[in-house]
Amino acid sequence: MSLIELWQTSPEQLREKRVEQIIGFAGDGRLGDSNTAPAEFRAFLARNPSSILSRYANECLADSFKDSGLALQDIINEIGRRLGFDVTAGR
Repeated sequence: MSLIELWQTSPEQLREKRVEQIIGFAGDGRLGDSNTAPAEFRAFLARNPSSILSRYANECLADSFKDSGLALQDIINEIGRRLGFDVTAGR
């Protein structure tokens, strides 16, 4: 089941998860350029309120983990999108 399908069927299971755990549900669980996880993670971010994005950004800054920089980039890009900026995902 994809991250988006999981979000659509039972969002309450994901609301309290840390961003690192959310990434684990996306694709193969790693953010990178050659897999589906980044697209799933970005689609998930687009469906969440700004308060959740803020929490995720703070988690990335406070507790470094594998791919925390890539996750933070996607979170900031989503915030920029919401502010009306033209954002291109990835490199």
